Amino acid sequence: MSLRLAKQELASLFYSPIAWFILVIFTVQFGIAFTGKMDMYVSYKNLGYNTFNLTDYIFTNGQTPGLLLTVQSQLYLFIPLITMGLISREISSGSIKLLQSSPISVAEIVFGKYMGIMAYALLLILLLLAYVLTASFFIPNFEMSWMLSGILGIFLLLSAYAAIGLFLSSLTAYQVVAALSTLAVLTFLHYIGTLWQDIDFVRHITYFLSVSGKADSMIYGLIRSKDIVYFLVVIVLFLGLTMLKLQSGRESKSFAVHATRYILLIAVCIGVGYISALPKFTGYIDTTSQKIRTLHPISQEVVKNLKEPLEITTYVNLLDKDYNVGAKKQRNNDLSRFEQYQRFHPELKMNYVYYYDTTDNKSLFGNKINAGQDLQSVAKNVAESQKLDLDDFLSPKEIRQQINLKEEGNRFVRVMKSGNKKTWLRLYNDFFKHPGEPNIVAAIKLLEEGPSRIAFVTGNDLRSIKDNSDRGYRNSTSEKTARNTLVNNGFEPVSVDLTKSDIPKGIDALVIADPRSSFTPEELAKIKAYIDNGGNLLVTVEAEFQEYLRPILDPLGISFLKGTVAQTNDGMAANIVYSYYTDDAGILGPDSKSKGNDSTFKVVMLGAGGMECKPAGDFKAIPLLVTNTSKSWLKAKKIETDSLRTVFNAAEGDQLIPVHTAWALNRKIDGKEQKIAVISDADFISNLELSTFRKTNGNKNTQFYNGLFNWFSSGKYPVVIPAKDPVDNDITLTTKGVAWLKVFYLYALPAAILIGGILLLFFRRRK
Repeated sequence: MSLRLAKQELASLFYSPIAWFILVIFTVQFGIAFTGKMDMYVSYKNLGYNTFNLTDYIFTNGQTPGLLLTVQSQLYLFIPLITMGLISREISSGSIKLLQSSPISVAEIVFGKYMGIMAYALLLILLLLAYVLTASFFIPNFEMSWMLSGILGIFLLLSAYAAIGLFLSSLTAYQVVAALSTLAVLTFLHYIGTLWQDIDFVRHITYFLSVSGKADSMIYGLIRSKDIVYFLVVIVLFLGLTMLKLQSGRESKSFAVHATRYILLIAVCIGVGYISALPKFTGYIDTTSQKIRTLHPISQEVVKNLKEPLEITTYVNLLDKDYNVGAKKQRNNDLSRFEQYQRFHPELKMNYVYYYDTTDNKSLFGNKINAGQDLQSVAKNVAESQKLDLDDFLSPKEIRQQINLKEEGNRFVRVMKSGNKKTWLRLYNDFFKHPGEPNIVAAIKLLEEGPSRIAFVTGNDLRSIKDNSDRGYRNSTSEKTARNTLVNNGFEPVSVDLTKSDIPKGIDALVIADPRSSFTPEELAKIKAYIDNGGNLLVTVEAEFQEYLRPILDPLGISFLKGTVAQTNDGMAANIVYSYYTDDAGILGPDSKSKGNDSTFKVVMLGAGGMECKPAGDFKAIPLLVTNTSKSWLKAKKIETDSLRTVFNAAEGDQLIPVHTAWALNRKIDGKEQKIAVISDADFISNLELSTFRKTNGNKNTQFYNGLFNWFSSGKYPVVIPAKDPVDNDITLTTKGVAWLKVFYLYALPAAILIGGILLLFFRRRK
C-alpha cells in the first residue's frame, strides 16, 4: 500500500507546475555554478598556469565554494515548495478523514508520502550525478569515490529536510503556512550551528540541531558512522512525530498519553544519536584516493602506540592576541582539529581553562584606551567589549596556583598529558598558526618515548640556542613560536659549558657552532673523549675561523680548500651560494632521498667554504651538499659582495670545480653507528638567515637542518610525514567544449525539462 501511495504522491507532484519549476531552477542555478568552475580551470590551463586538485576545487573548495557546498547551502530553499502539500492538502480537502478511516495504517500513509517525495529527490540527485560524471570524463584520475561520498551527504540532508517538511505539513491545512513554516524551521536549523556558541550548554544543543553541518564531512570525503546515524535519527524522529500526529486524529486519548509518546520518541532518538556519536562507537571511511582525511600510517602507529589515555588541556588567555582561537564560540572548530587523533585513540579528552594575565600584546596594552591602566581594568574592558563575564576567567593569582605559564609568555598553549608525562603544544607565528600533523605527532611520540636531547656547546662566542641576535640559533632551536624549531618537534635542546661541566650523558648529538676563539685543552679533551666513545657530532664553521676547529676536524680527516665559494647572482651578493643535495644525502630522511638531480633541493649559504674529506681510521665519508659549476666557483681571493665586480679569474687561482660544503662521517663503534656532520657555513640556520627573504626561489635550509637531526636521532625526530600529493591535476576539456557544456546544462536540458512539464500538464488537462 505504501508503494501505491508513493506512486500517487509522485504523480501528484508532477501534475503540479511547482515540481517542474523546481527542476528547471535547480538545473539552471547549479549548472551555472558547475560550468563556471569548469570554464575557470580550462582558462587557467590555456593561460599556462598549473592546475591541480581539480576534484576538490570544483566540487568542494576553491577560490569560491565548490558545487556540492553550494548545493548544501541552498538546498533548504527548495524543500518547502515540494513538501508543503504532502499532508496539508489532504487536511484542507478533507480526504485525510477518508485515509484515517480506511484500513490503511498510519505508518503506510506516512511512508507512502515520504517515499513519493524521496523519489522526486532522487531526480535532483541524478542531476548532481550528471555534473560529477561530466567532470570525471574530462579530469584524469578524477576522485569519483570522494564525489559519491559527497552526493550521499547531500541525499541524506535532502532526506532529513523532507522528513521535517512532511511533519510540518501535517500540522496545518494551509499549504502556504506549511511552506513558510518549513522554510522558517529549515533556515533556523541551517544557521543554528553559528548561534550562541559561547554558551556551553546551548552550544551542545545547537551543534546537535545543526542538520546541514552534518553533511560537511561526507562532502569533504570522510564518511562517519555518527553522521549517517544522525541523519537516520532525524528522519525517524520526524516521520515518527508525523505518525503520532496522524494517529492522534484516529484515537481519543488523553493529553498525557499523547505527550508520553512524543517524549519517549524524542528521548529514544536523542539517546541513539548520543551513543552513536561517542568516539569508541564511531567508524570512518576515507573515500579520497590519497586518504587526505586520515592520519598518515606513520602517525597512526604513533597514536595507537600511546598506552595511556591522552588529556589535552588548553589554556586560553583573554588578553592574548590569539584569544579568539580558543574562545568558547570557537570550541567546536577547535575540537574538530583533534578528531583525526581521537579516531585512533578514543581515550582522548579535551579540557579548557580560561584566564587573564599579562602577555605580549602591544596592540591591546598600548592603545589609547588601555595605556596606563592596570591589568584587571584592561581585562574588564576586553570582557565588556566581547560581552563576556570576567568572573568566568581565572585571575592571575588563581591561574598561577594551577600552572606556571610565564615561560610560555602566557600565550595560547596546550598541555598534553599521558600518564605522568607532559609536553607542550603551541601556536606559531606564521600563516598557518596551528600545529600541523608532524608537530602534534611529535608531541604524542614524546609522551611515549621521551625527547631527543641535543647539547649545544657554549662559550668561545659559539652560536647559542638562547641568542636572539642575527648570528644566534634561537629561531632554529628553542624559539617556541616557530613551527620548525627543535623544541617543537620532539627535541630537547640544552646548553653545555665545557669549562664548568662534562658533556651530558644520553644526548643524541653534540653541536659545536662557529667558535671565535680557541678551546682550552680541558675542553678539547672532553670533546675528543666524546668522539672516541662514539658520540654524534655536528660542527658548523665559517671558513675564515676554521683554525679554531682544526684540533677537532683534522683528526677526522676534514680540511678546508683555499678560498671561498662565489656565485653569479642576479641582484644578490656573490657570497650567497646555492649548495645542492647529493644522492648520498638520502641518509637524512625520506624527504631527502633521490634528490641529487633536483634543482629545488638547495641550501642557501652565506660565505661558504669548500671542504675535502679524507676520513681517518674506519670512518666512511658521505658528501651531503655540493655546489654547481654552472654558476659558482672556488674564489681564491676575498669575495667582493657586489656580484657585478666578482668574476671568475683563473689567473688569480680561481677554480671552476664542484665544491663540497657539507660532509658526513659514520662508523660502527661498540655495535652502534656514530654520526658526524660538518657544514662549512654557520649562517645557514642563523636567526638572520631564517628571517631574511632572498630572491632564491625557495630553499631547503630548514629541511636540511631537520634532516641532520633526524639522522642523529635515528629517524625518531622530527616526525617526517610524506606529502599526499593530488593526482587530479589536469583537465582535457577545451574552450569549445566549455561552450557546448554551457549550451547543454544552461539551455538544452532546462528547456527539455520545461517542455516535458508543459506537455505533460497540457495533455493531463485535456484528459
